[in-house]
This record gives sequence, structure tokens and C-alpha cells, in this order.
Amino acid sequence: MSTPAERPDRRTTIADSAIRIIARDGVRALTHRAVDREADVPSGTTSYHAKTRSALLEIVIDTLSERAIADAHHVTISFGSELVSRDRVSVAELTDALVGLVDTLVARTDDMRARYALILELADRPDLRDRLTAPGDVHEMTTRIAAAALAKAGVPSDVDQVEALIGLTDALVLARTVIGREPDRTAAIIGNYLRGLGEV
Repeated sequence: MSTPAERPDRRTTIADSAIRIIARDGVRALTHRAVDREADVPSGTTSYHAKTRSALLEIVIDTLSERAIADAHHVTISFGSELVSRDRVSVAELTDALVGLVDTLVARTDDMRARYALILELADRPDLRDRLTAPGDVHEMTTRIAAAALAKAGVPSDVDQVEALIGLTDALVLARTVIGREPDRTAAIIGNYLRGLGEV
């Protein structure tokens, strides 16, 4: 039996394995036995930590939500130190920063694919789905830092433009993680969008 000190590690292993299964095979492939096999743990280990499939999904969603919060804090710190703390930034500098953000999220391919799969599959479970889609602290932090960055670059930074920029970055992450689009167009797409804002 696991000791209390070991349990967080085992829970993380289960969450990571479940995320890989969802990303690779879809939400319907997620079972306790599949997670045991993926994690290479004794049969019944996943059931010990998550008695039901709903509980297993909650572990996955909790993990994805925690990582999203960590991402938001990283963006806040990164943009705050590199861009927002300065009096002025160029569109090119803001473009580079946003490309870096997209690249960071794309590097977590399994997390992103699992997130998208869950959003689609859990339409009949709004209690779980809303935890991945409902505006919260992550959205508030992202919106605030995006508005400040746009203003520093001298382009419109009202709420509609901020939401549109967030939507664009989300779409780029989706295109690269799910559709498999090449990354070489990311900078051009973001740069053209920002320059277009400056002409409004």
C-alpha cells in the first residue's frame, strides 16, 4: 500500500497516463484498466485512487486546470518582465512574445489534445466541461496582461480586441496540436493581425 508521501506521485502518474490515453485514443478509450496499463502500475491501482470513471475524469480535469493556471502565471511573469514593465514595445516584439506563448502551449501537445477532446466529449456533463471552458482566474489574468501588452504596442486594446487576440492564439494552438499545421506561419499570422489592428 502506498504511503502518504508516495500518493501524490502515484496520482500524478495516473493523471499523466490518462491524459496520454485521451490525447492518443480519445475520451472513450479511458478506462481504469487502460490507465493501469499505460502507467505500468499493478492492476487496480487506478481504481484505488479513482473509484468511478467520473472520479478519474475529475483527476484529469484537475490536473489540466492546475497546469493552465501555471501557464497563466508564467505568461503574467514573462510578459510583465519583458513587455508590460516597459513604456513601449514594438509590434515585432509583441509578435515574438505571442509566438513564444503559442510554442509553449504546443509543446504540451498531449495536454492540449486531451483538453480539446474532453470539451467535445463532455457536452452532456456541463459540471465537468465548464471547468475547462468557463471564464475564471486564468482567463482574467490572460485578458489583463493581453490588454496591457496591446496598449504598450500602440494598438487597440479594448475588450473586443483582447478577446479576439486570445481567440487567435487559441486557434493557432488548436491548428498545430490537433490538425498538425506547421509552425512556420505562426509569426506571420500574429504579426499581420497586430499590424492590422494598428491600422484600425
